[in-house]
Amino acid sequence: MRQIVRQRLVGTLVLLALAVVFWPIIFVSPVTDQPIVLEPMPPRPKIDESPLPPPVSKRTVVESELPLPEVNEAAQLSADEATLLDGNDESTANDDLNLDSVPPALTLDPLENRTSAPVAVARDDNGFAKSWALQVATVSSVARADKLVQQLQAKGYEAFHQKLIRQEKPLWRVQIGPKLEQAKFKAIKAEVDKALNVDSRVVRYVQ
Repeated sequence: MRQIVRQRLVGTLVLLALAVVFWPIIFVSPVTDQPIVLEPMPPRPKIDESPLPPPVSKRTVVESELPLPEVNEAAQLSADEATLLDGNDESTANDDLNLDSVPPALTLDPLENRTSAPVAVARDDNGFAKSWALQVATVSSVARADKLVQQLQAKGYEAFHQKLIRQEKPLWRVQIGPKLEQAKFKAIKAEVDKALNVDSRVVRYVQ
């Protein structure tokens, strides 16, 4: 008797569970989603496209008030004359400058352990460190200056050129450096002078 009652209770529970599951499916009307309505695109905002004025830089004002490194103008002028190359025009920019004979930088200034303390860095009256550059050439063609710099850099030298105006004519100084000790240029100077037929000079480095 108890087993029959238990079976009926189980059957009743199963029917109730099925009713709970299927009642919404059979008797409840499905919810109809509202159609999606796309609103029209808002008008494009107006943007002020007028050009902005260049930012105001204080650099020119500050630089004019800063002291400059002390440069011996007479020594620099002498270096320009001693390293001036003949035929400094665009037509000779591709001439052979005979720098192939200059040894690589590590040959003339090898990395080695020092046996003495380095020279203390000297400073001028304005507080700038006195560093030096070897001026190897002065040319009136930027193409020739570029070629000299590229050839020296290919051999490991820290070469660069600087533009100047002399008697309303542009010139370019080709220099190697900077270094804190002038003695570092001794071996380099001998080779450069022989290759370019100049009297290269050690001058104050100015960035």
